[in-house]
Amino acid sequence: MSSSASNPSDDTLQLNWGFWDKQLETLNKLESGEYDVVVFRAGYGSGKTVLGARATLKFALKIPKSDNLILAPDAQKGGPSTYKGFFKQLPGENTVPDEGGDPENSPIVQEYHGTKRRLTLTNGSVIRLGSADVWNRYAGSEFNFIWGDEVAHYEYTNLYDLNRMLLSRQRTQQGPNVTLWTSTGNGYNQFYDFVERQETPDGEPLPTRIENVVADSRNNPFLPEKEKLIRQFEGTSKEEQGLEGGFAAAEGLVYSSFSRDRHVISEERADALTDKWRMYGYDAGWDDPRVVVEIARTDYGQYVVLDCFYQSESQPSDAIEWLEGRPQGLMYCEHEPGHIVKFRQAGWSANKAEKDLDEGIPAVRARLERDEDGKPGLLVSDACTEVIQEFMSYKEEHVGKSMAQDHALDALRYALFTHMPKSNTSSGSGVSYI
Repeated sequence: MSSSASNPSDDTLQLNWGFWDKQLETLNKLESGEYDVVVFRAGYGSGKTVLGARATLKFALKIPKSDNLILAPDAQKGGPSTYKGFFKQLPGENTVPDEGGDPENSPIVQEYHGTKRRLTLTNGSVIRLGSADVWNRYAGSEFNFIWGDEVAHYEYTNLYDLNRMLLSRQRTQQGPNVTLWTSTGNGYNQFYDFVERQETPDGEPLPTRIENVVADSRNNPFLPEKEKLIRQFEGTSKEEQGLEGGFAAAEGLVYSSFSRDRHVISEERADALTDKWRMYGYDAGWDDPRVVVEIARTDYGQYVVLDCFYQSESQPSDAIEWLEGRPQGLMYCEHEPGHIVKFRQAGWSANKAEKDLDEGIPAVRARLERDEDGKPGLLVSDACTEVIQEFMSYKEEHVGKSMAQDHALDALRYALFTHMPKSNTSSGSGVSYI
């Protein structure tokens, strides 16, 4: 899968790239004009980075003076993987900066600006090496072609916001005005909802014209040490993700026992199973989402997350407005005394929550377990997409850290853990008052 080129100045540029059938299928869909986003979802060693780099170069060479964007999960991860993989696909010798080379050694590169991570080809086309950790970073630019690498690992970015912004930036006259996403399936997270379920956070059909190409690594004829990869993953729980391009639960999840099949029920069934008893959890936020979770209870003593207010750059008054008309119940809150006072003034029984992570997380885990009749102690309505996504993406390594996407789970933990009877409280109610 190497590449080389003759001198492009005399229009004799020839690249000897080889593609396997699933890569060719993806390229054809990118050129068809029928899609906004084409996803090449595949196992390890399937040639995702090779495809993304070559597709970017293909369109940049085809369209003089075009502007093209490469997105890694973030700049730190992009250096040794996405960016390095791109530099390796440049025709010529010694083109990888991390290996002591220079992209300008390539016959198709006019200039490379390392600080700005911007490469200019001899035909005037620009390729920017960017990152997806700030979704609106590129809001002021227009791009002919965009390649997002390992999109399932965009842990700090809302994919819906990112996609909406990027598509608005693809309105060039020359085209192709299409985005390529390459990735493995990294758990049942927002990437899964976007590319597989193709639904908005509200459960509506996705307006983006999206096409999936799913590739099995075992069919890649260019893959070295294929048998080694097969021995590692075939017959294991990771075979679908590691080889087939499917999805498997992410490793190291805080709530690894949570299952969409076991714990998620339809909105209609959630309403039918519960009565007017309510409990609420509140997590304050501004740049991070402000969250209120509404929790009901079944006749079997199961808790059900019925609904969820989940909104960034909102005020407590917005949450209070959302609560209007809902059944009264105890509310367990983030330690923001001014917010608690506002909830109380609005008529809600708001109390300071128990926030202990070391005890609170096991308490929620215990609720996820099934009783002797096979019933889990906690259910979630499928209307609560943010709660479900956080359950399926919240990792142990992020607990207690600022990058954690756990805002709805914090609100849920405040309610469930604080409401549980505790032997070390004088009232036995588990309620902590300000």
